[in-house]
Amino acid sequence: MHFSGALLAVIALLLDKYITGIIALSVAAFLLFLSWWIRNKKDFRERLPLRMKKWEELEDETHKFINSFERKRDLKNRPYFGAIMFMLAVGFTLLVFPETAAVLAVLILSISDSASTLIGIHIGETKLPHNKNKSLEGSSVFFLTSTLIALLFVSPTSSIIIALTSTFIESMPGIDDNFSVPITVAVVFLLL
Repeated sequence: MHFSGALLAVIALLLDKYITGIIALSVAAFLLFLSWWIRNKKDFRERLPLRMKKWEELEDETHKFINSFERKRDLKNRPYFGAIMFMLAVGFTLLVFPETAAVLAVLILSISDSASTLIGIHIGETKLPHNKNKSLEGSSVFFLTSTLIALLFVSPTSSIIIALTSTFIESMPGIDDNFSVPITVAVVFLLL
């Protein structure tokens, strides 16, 4: 999912950020519908007078494929929640903020969050004192990649400020980093 965010940032630069924002919001709406459908499809199928076995099999296979990208802990209670929040944030950021701020924010969310998750899961051993679900190793990678990405857009001092702020927000417990990180990056970018 995060790769799609980087792709959307590039599309926003090449084509139009408003169209790209609407695409992201459309994907969020589709995923929201899909989340609802997954929880309710059994009841719907039972009420249908005519059922198409091949269609249901195709639908089930499609869901299996999409589910392979989802966190196992979210599939039962909140299917696609992370992806929905991600696409909402990308769409909102692209529609509300100026192009450079929005593209920077989406790139940091897409690349830094992915890198920090990979490192945090595979080699993260030192848990953060304020959030035991995050690691120092993962947060360090988030900071490093955010700094490097921001350097493409702003001065070294500004890139460090953006990276520090977004790393702090990403590490906070109880808030969805898929939504809070890009908004934070865009706001900090505008304040600098």
